[in-house]
Amino acid sequence: MRKLFPSLLFLSLLTSSCATKEKHLPRDIASLQMSNGVEGIWFVQGSSTTRGPYNGDLELRKSNDGTYNAVRVITYINSFFDGLKVQEVWTGKAVAEGNALSVSYDLSQADFITRLGTATREPSDFKNKINILERFVRSEKGLTAQFADRKVSNYTEWLTERRNLEAKPLWINERVNLDAKGPHVPAAVRTAITTFKWRIAYDHDPFIKSYKNRSEFKDENPYVIFDPTDFDFYRKNRDVIRLVNKITDDISVTEAVVKRNAYALTLEEKQKGFENNMVTNHINPQGMVAMASVDNQGHLTRFEEDGDSALWTGMYVGSQAMRYLVSREPEALENVRKSLKGLFILMDITRSNDQFARALSTFVAGQPLPPGWHQGAAPFENIMWLEGGNNDMFKGLVHGFLWASLVIPESETEIWSHLREKSRRLLDLDVVKKTSQNYNLALGLAALINKDQGLRDKYKSSYGTWSPSKLSGFSLDTSFYWHGTADWSGMNLSLVSDITGIVLADRLGETRIRDRLRERVMDMWVTYSPAQRHFVTLAAYGFAYQHGTRGDSFRDNSGEAQFQASLQRASWGLREIPYPRPNLDVQYDHSLRPEWCASPIPRMFWYAVKTGGDKPPREFFFQGLYDYPTFEKAAFDSNFLWKESAFLYKGGHAKGLEYASVDYLYAYWMARYTQVPNIN
Repeated sequence: MRKLFPSLLFLSLLTSSCATKEKHLPRDIASLQMSNGVEGIWFVQGSSTTRGPYNGDLELRKSNDGTYNAVRVITYINSFFDGLKVQEVWTGKAVAEGNALSVSYDLSQADFITRLGTATREPSDFKNKINILERFVRSEKGLTAQFADRKVSNYTEWLTERRNLEAKPLWINERVNLDAKGPHVPAAVRTAITTFKWRIAYDHDPFIKSYKNRSEFKDENPYVIFDPTDFDFYRKNRDVIRLVNKITDDISVTEAVVKRNAYALTLEEKQKGFENNMVTNHINPQGMVAMASVDNQGHLTRFEEDGDSALWTGMYVGSQAMRYLVSREPEALENVRKSLKGLFILMDITRSNDQFARALSTFVAGQPLPPGWHQGAAPFENIMWLEGGNNDMFKGLVHGFLWASLVIPESETEIWSHLREKSRRLLDLDVVKKTSQNYNLALGLAALINKDQGLRDKYKSSYGTWSPSKLSGFSLDTSFYWHGTADWSGMNLSLVSDITGIVLADRLGETRIRDRLRERVMDMWVTYSPAQRHFVTLAAYGFAYQHGTRGDSFRDNSGEAQFQASLQRASWGLREIPYPRPNLDVQYDHSLRPEWCASPIPRMFWYAVKTGGDKPPREFFFQGLYDYPTFEKAAFDSNFLWKESAFLYKGGHAKGLEYASVDYLYAYWMARYTQVPNIN
């Protein structure tokens, strides 16, 4: 009771309320004095000094300690944010005595955004809650209370009629922490981690030392936060945003809007929005995926260069090819054509058979070229290109060529002439000659597109003849996950490469190669399953699991129940992505939240081997033990979700810069194409 009512003055007021002169009250209010007269759902009316009048409900449900669990849900009548109604949900405890009702709520002053434009949060706001004591006493209007949130608003509200409780509370917190620790760290890896921590004096940093007594720090135990709370509500109430146990101001409203934008729309509705936005804002005149500068209405003002455009464009072509195979929409096929031509130019514009460009943009005479960019020679003199086509960007080339070849009719002779010629030329690239995995893919693609038996024979032999082997053309399984640490970007590249390889082998009828690659995808899923990487689960189901592939790693370290549970959650990877994505001047920092804890294992600890100017600062290695939902983290600043480090905890974004949404479209159409269940 002391925590609920800390003030002696409050207790005095509560006692004095019993002596209030009797007034005529509505029947439901008079029943407050009767046995079991408090429990129920009371109609609330009121007004805030900042947001005006409101109405709603106050639910009082008996708890075991003699008090009542309170849920207050009110919606403002005249206060809107971008056309959306504003609703507050507060939860707390209530005590009834005589004709008085006292309710206590603890509200957060800050959640995760530290700055929004010029509005800022103080570090203390994240740790210190505001306790609101609401005391209802009898009046002619009903049970009336006046109180303040001590931050923004003063409130006056009253209770009138009461109805019976419903089967479930008016609001339920469904947020849970999923254990993401994973298997034991091998001794050799433990030695490497210890060595690299010593090189950067990781354990001596004051920030890291401040968490050394936390239990999850000692146990090296990371968690994935899964929060489906209000998903059903938003699907049924699209015109409302909910602020739960927060002070209602511009920052907290913004946090709520991003979650609403994730959950209110169906996956198909978000897909359609992202498709239109890609065409208008993110496919530049060369057909390449680009970032965009936009105005306050989201309209394109100029394309911005993206150094990883070759990879994103190849995946975009793949998404549109899968879209066409599912929907037969002509727009999808046209998108394939346009971006495929951009991939062709990447190989032609360098004037070198062993090199290709990694990005294209419009050359503007008189403007200086950014570092690494070059003006193209005729007939590409109006295009500038970025040097450095590498192993990562090659994955985009071969992926895009493959999927385009599956949907572009061979009657389109000009495109097919380029496909045949470019697929053969892939074999001359340096990144192909130097990497066996790239060589296998290039051989298979050239064999498929050119219907070349000789290349097909080379492709088959390049994978070796020992079927169970993970060596040779299959390469070592380099996936790893050690208590929250992984090569997250490499995971995306590996999946793109393996999807390409599986589809190629299947189209060529090479079932041994195909099935071995499928097993490798399942191995990857087993490795990363503790971290709830939904993109990996979607790919594993679509290209391996549903075809019957399991593998020794699956049988030894996982099972059907674990995969099915992961598959049930996989659609949330898409549900958590808001549409539209927030385009704000914003900073966020989850390390200010009381529950957050630093990780005892540095992220990408192998980078500590670097020396001199290449060595990252110590802060580069900091990561947390909590992975937050997309609408609380990566949605604000990521240009491609599936490559992001899971346990990063802070970031920001400059208003006006908009990222493409290939990540959503690729995962969505991959799931639809491979018939993943529950994509809605």
